[in-house]
Parts: sequence; C-alpha cells; structure tokens
Amino acid sequence: MKTAHVTSRAVRIIAVSFALTLVGCGANSATLGPSSPTATPSATSSPTATPSPQDSASPTAAPTSQPTPQPLPVFSCADASGGGTASEVVAVRVGQHDGYDRLVIEFNGPIPAYSVKGRSGTSFTTSPKGQTVTLGGTNGVLIVMHSIVNWTSYSGPYAFEPNFPILREARQIENFEGYQQWALGIQGTPCIRVTTLTLPSRLVVDVAATP
Repeated sequence: MKTAHVTSRAVRIIAVSFALTLVGCGANSATLGPSSPTATPSATSSPTATPSPQDSASPTAAPTSQPTPQPLPVFSCADASGGGTASEVVAVRVGQHDGYDRLVIEFNGPIPAYSVKGRSGTSFTTSPKGQTVTLGGTNGVLIVMHSIVNWTSYSGPYAFEPNFPILREARQIENFEGYQQWALGIQGTPCIRVTTLTLPSRLVVDVAATP
C-alpha cells in the first residue's frame, strides 16, 4: 500500500511539473512570436522653398524742374536808380560781352541806394578834391552809391583801362564818407541796362552804345 501511495504521489508531481512546463513554453512562444509590424512613417515631403521677394527697382526720382531763365531787361537810354540799404563794397570788375560791356560792383550785404546816369563827354570831377579827370571814349556814365559802410576799408581796384569796344575806361572818382562814385568812359552814346543779383549782392551795369 505504501508503495502505491508513493507512486501515485510521484505521478502527480510529474503531471504538475509537465503542466508548468507547458505554461512556461506558451509564455515563451508568445514572447518570441512575430511582433506587430511598426508603421513606417510616411516620408515627409520637403517643404517647397518660398521664393524670397525680389527687390523692386528703386523708383527713379522725377527730375527737378529747373527755373526758366528770365530774359534780361532791354537796354534803355534813360537813367536808372534803386537799392536803399547801407552796405559795403568789396569788389569791382569789368567784362566784355557780345554787343555790350559790363561793370559789376559786389557788396558784403544788401544793395545800397544807387543811381546810374548817362553823361555828355568824358570829363568828371573827383570828390572831395574837386579835380577834373577825362576818360577815354566819347561819352560817359556816372554811378553814385550811398550809404557805403566801412568805406575806408575798400581795397579793390580804383581804375580799369580795358579799352573794350564800348567800355574804354572806368575809374573811381569818389570814396568818401559813405559815398562812392564810378565814372565810365564809353565809345558812342551810352544805352544802359541795370540789374541786381544776389548771393552775393551785385549791382550790374551793362552798357551798349549807338554810334
């Protein structure tokens, strides 16, 4: 009886061991079985490069309209005058042009009071000495200016002898106590055109002549 009991017990132990082995093998099979396929991420298409905006050509600036040159006044055989503010004479010069000659008086400030008059003959009286001077040419023009400030500081030329076709000679005949006078010797009968300019201030005396 005892041997049969031992045998029965051994059989049960073997059966349990075998069952446990099967369970263990089942677990291993599950572990080693094919795994679910991992979804391969679809390839992401490369983003299309956004073209950088093209720089537009800079607009061409509209050309600045230039002021239309104003025609010069016509010559006149009449006298001329103007100005009216005290100023300083800093330069005097002469020039030759087609059909006329020119005297320019430049100021360090506004245009002072002036008068420009034609004269018969070319004899003028200096001031304050009262001497008589005779210029080249056949007739004359007298330019008088006042008030001239710092009149003792004038260091420009006092006389010109260009012997132009019209303007033969120019001479300062007064520079005293705020007055300055210039005498012009003209070949022929003088016709005058007087204009003023700015930057710097200038008195421009153009002289044409009739025979």
